[in-house]
Amino acid sequence: MQQLLNLVGWPPQGGAGPFDTRKAAFATSPESVTFRKVDRIVGTRIDMTCMFGKEVVTFRFFAANRGMAENIAEVLGRNTGQTLRDLGLLYIPDSEE
Repeated sequence: MQQLLNLVGWPPQGGAGPFDTRKAAFATSPESVTFRKVDRIVGTRIDMTCMFGKEVVTFRFFAANRGMAENIAEVLGRNTGQTLRDLGLLYIPDSEE
């Protein structure tokens, strides 16, 4: 098992493209982003809905493989309402893949 914060790419990327000025705030203040739900898994990508203040923002996390993406999504789904910083402390089961 690994902590989410030790996985490459955590905290996830958020925002609406390269010109979204909030990206710097997301990266430097993961305690300001609250996780709401996993939207879908596409291959190794996990799309999730989060809140930044009162704004709804989509975040994407790229896992090492599909099995790990499913494990991460399952753990996240049981921890709605937590900040990205707090989610980083959770343990993720290793993937069979």
